[in-house]
Amino acid sequence: MPLLKNKALSIAVTGATGFIGQYMVRGMMRAGHRVRALARAGRESVVTEAAKGVAGALEVHTGDLTRSDSLAGFLGGVDLLIHLASAHDHLGDEEMQKVNVQGTTNLLDAAKREANKDFQIWVVSSAVIGAPVYSYYRDSKRVQEKLIRGSGIEWASFRPTLVYGVGDYRHTAPLLRKCASKSGTFWVPHDGLSKINPVHVDDVIDAVLRYFTFERGIDCCYELAGPGGIAYNEFVDLTIKATGGGIKRRNISKKWADRAIFLKGLFVDNTADRRASAYFNLHHEHDISNAVSELGWQPRTYAEGIAQVAQGDWWRDESKL
Repeated sequence: MPLLKNKALSIAVTGATGFIGQYMVRGMMRAGHRVRALARAGRESVVTEAAKGVAGALEVHTGDLTRSDSLAGFLGGVDLLIHLASAHDHLGDEEMQKVNVQGTTNLLDAAKREANKDFQIWVVSSAVIGAPVYSYYRDSKRVQEKLIRGSGIEWASFRPTLVYGVGDYRHTAPLLRKCASKSGTFWVPHDGLSKINPVHVDDVIDAVLRYFTFERGIDCCYELAGPGGIAYNEFVDLTIKATGGGIKRRNISKKWADRAIFLKGLFVDNTADRRASAYFNLHHEHDISNAVSELGWQPRTYAEGIAQVAQGDWWRDESKL
């Protein structure tokens, strides 16, 4: 039986300055919970700006997952930790180990010292955990989840796939700008028939909020994705349509893509290119049936979601990172 049903909680959030984290902070505050957000020194204002105009209690704790001493007090009196913080591939293996693995260990140690008796951890990780293509990021997230599962603390795991939405300046905005081009070519590796399942950020937050009232409520794992896989060609075409762009999507055959990667490898490290090529050979579909049946969750289609996200000019500002 979940400790969380029908009561306002004290909720700690890591990764609160990130794209999904800002939505999570707002979502928890709107639901009436007290939020304590972790932010590195100098980044505190990102959280306060994201929560501006949202009713509810917000506290920002300045700290760093990789420094256990800075976490003192972060989980004091907390009922629930929503763990979003993550280092991705572009930061390198050492940083991923420090944040994803050691940072999680530091949080578990802090929880055992400070958190409330019936404390729970909900980790918002990544659907890439189950992907067959090797990456250190994938393996570090697997270790992270195993540490949480083996901690003796009640847990739940949410694994969203490719998350998009308003305010995502790292992935969504550049894609929209590219698709909005009035001319040119959008090259898609291989035949473009491999499937992906993008999920709207609002739907991710909705799934987490629905879990508060699920009767079983502990030791659950949910894949979060769109209602069905779409071919990468369709993904690009729908994005071009949403922006009103004139760019033309074209495919480059696997044979020519592999030849280009081979030639590049004669001069520089082409590991990232080889992994990307393998990615476009795989179907990335995810089983969301338990989230649908247990939580009553109904994610929107990518066609609906990207049309909503493309509205306005937020994504046209190339100065945003």
